[in-house]
Amino acid sequence: MVRVTYRAVTALPYEHHERATAGLRAELRHQVLAEAGADALPDWTTLTVTGAARQPDARGNAWWVYTATVTLWPAARCN
Repeated sequence: MVRVTYRAVTALPYEHHERATAGLRAELRHQVLAEAGADALPDWTTLTVTGAARQPDARGNAWWVYTATVTLWPAARCN
């Protein structure tokens, strides 16, 4: 069985791990739905969120960057 890992990145103008995680989960769900279809089921126990990594923009303002990954198992494993 082949598993697929999806990755999403977000940047917030403030440090807030919970909000970043919620947004990243939504983006990962969108990616899985678009690529694997409605029957696909991410294994949310594999969700990993890293950050916040502070990165300045061109004006010197701080942005907090978060990255998330989740694994998608084939439908046969999910049933």
